[in-house]
Amino acid sequence: MLTSLRAALPKGRSVAWFAGATFANSLGMGIYYPFSLLFFQSVLGTSLTRIGLALTLAALLALPLLPCVGRLIDRFGPRRVLLVSTAVRAAAFAGYLWVDSFAPFSVLSVLVALSMRAEQSATPVLATLLAGDEPPGRWLALSRALFNAGFGLGALVAGLSASASPEILHRVGLANALCIGFACLLYLRLPRSGVPAAQGRTVLGKARPWRSHPFCLVVVAGAGLWVVAVSVETALPVHLLRDVSAPPWTASVLFTLNTVLLAVLQVPVAHRTERVRPRMLVAVGAVLHITLLAALAVADQLASGALTAVLITAMALYSLGELLTSQALLTLLTALAPEGQRGAYLAFNQMFIGLANALTPLLVTSVLDRAPGMLWWVLAACALLVAGLMAGTLRTGTRGRSGQGGEEAGPGAVGSDSDAAAA
Repeated sequence: MLTSLRAALPKGRSVAWFAGATFANSLGMGIYYPFSLLFFQSVLGTSLTRIGLALTLAALLALPLLPCVGRLIDRFGPRRVLLVSTAVRAAAFAGYLWVDSFAPFSVLSVLVALSMRAEQSATPVLATLLAGDEPPGRWLALSRALFNAGFGLGALVAGLSASASPEILHRVGLANALCIGFACLLYLRLPRSGVPAAQGRTVLGKARPWRSHPFCLVVVAGAGLWVVAVSVETALPVHLLRDVSAPPWTASVLFTLNTVLLAVLQVPVAHRTERVRPRMLVAVGAVLHITLLAALAVADQLASGALTAVLITAMALYSLGELLTSQALLTLLTALAPEGQRGAYLAFNQMFIGLANALTPLLVTSVLDRAPGMLWWVLAACALLVAGLMAGTLRTGTRGRSGQGGEEAGPGAVGSDSDAAAA
């Protein structure tokens, strides 16, 4: 088993620095995330509603700037953009500790939202470059696994030190800033790989990802599954406690199971599915999402003895679906984007992820108040639509034109069935 795991891991001197930076970054996020609203309320002394509105507006204001970020990735390389974005985010979180009014808080929130989207655009590009002759899917899988492990550990640490006292909350903010700063230092140790300056000048201003039909289909599929994931994260605890009257610990057990499975199984599952077409993996994974959504829709009709067993089984299948789809979607997005324009293409994708991330909680809470059971069937229909979208394109792929990017047969970069990423 250990031999198989070693075979699934990427090789090279850069692995340790890349892995360390990813883990440190996600550890800080995990420590901060559970206490974020309390932390902001502690430093500002204002209502949670006002804070939530400011964070939503900040996320939306950052989205129009993402095309510029994508061009910077293509022009200067993902490593430089990651260095700048992590430094900016670390400084912004440190700045939160000294803000005492709403205006600077809002400015810092826009910087944080923009830098986070920049990192999520640049990291897959960097992983693809660092992979070299290796299958890039292994680097992407390692990144996802370490993100989930770091975030889960950070959330656990935060939970063990749970307190609403200003001192603890300020330490949470400081710990997050330090973790991000440490990640920035580790990124410095990575090789200076990136798009050559001459190539950067030729592609600058020419990326039009919205004209690539195959790429846009994957973007839509990813955004649809992101809506499902954010909805589950937002609505599951409320639904189980308020509408189902499940034991209070049920949601914690389910989310812990999800985090552990994602952290432990991401690399092995990615290795086992290297030769499976990514679109097939997305379609199968989307169907697996439906198991949890259907279980939540009928949860209030289940006997108390069967409820926990059904939900745990459904969450395990949902987690397997996440393992398949998250890896395959990243593989598709990076493979369909032209080599010199990956930054612009992935930044375009992040615009839709950011929009879904900002608006989904508001939509979910509105539906949850009016028809809680209907919410889960709507989300199941969304997942089924994604599955149908991906399955419907399995036979329509055409070989990508030279320089336009193409889908590989699997996350491990083997195969011949390509899709055009038309300019």
